[in-house]
Amino acid sequence: MSTTKDSHSLKINLKDSRSLTGILTVIDPFGNLLLSNTYETSIDKLNPNNLHSREIGLVSIPKDTMKSITVDKDTYKKIFKQ
Repeated sequence: MSTTKDSHSLKINLKDSRSLTGILTVIDPFGNLLLSNTYETSIDKLNPNNLHSREIGLVSIPKDTMKSITVDKDTYKKIFKQ
């Protein structure tokens, strides 16, 4: 996944065990996120040892579906200028 100079890559873990990784595009006034260039990763329901990954592009993530948010090291350094 490539990012632009001012983009912030996030990994969002959802309450339903999926994770979404993409570029933060918008945060609305209610805490919902819009990610672009997004990839979804999920656990195979028939074989929990297998993970599925697919590109889903632009996605809106409601605040109440998020379990945790993680930023990569480079994004952290950009935000906190370390």
